[in-house]
Amino acid sequence: MIQRKQTLFLLLAAILALVCFFVRLEWLDVLQMVSAALSATTIFLYKKRKLQAQLCLVGIVVIFAWYIGLAATEAELSPIDCVPMANAILLLMARKGVTDDEKLVRSMDRIR
Repeated sequence: MIQRKQTLFLLLAAILALVCFFVRLEWLDVLQMVSAALSATTIFLYKKRKLQAQLCLVGIVVIFAWYIGLAATEAELSPIDCVPMANAILLLMARKGVTDDEKLVRSMDRIR
């Protein structure tokens, strides 16, 4: 379902998480790999929109857990540390698209 805008957001989020993972390569970046895997998995769950929305939220929580772990281990932030925030924004936009699709499907069910 590449036609859906949330699929593109999820694909970009997965790519950004992988880029951040390979640029930094620290133990904490396993959370970035988890975020990338969640985003990639969520793309293929287009028939289960509720699960897709929940996995977007889980991905956002993982990204914020990464930031909390980063704050606990480092004092300085590098420019690459802004990439996960863009990842979280993309996941929020994807979740919004998924919930909009769910509302559209429910409204069509009412018409029938």
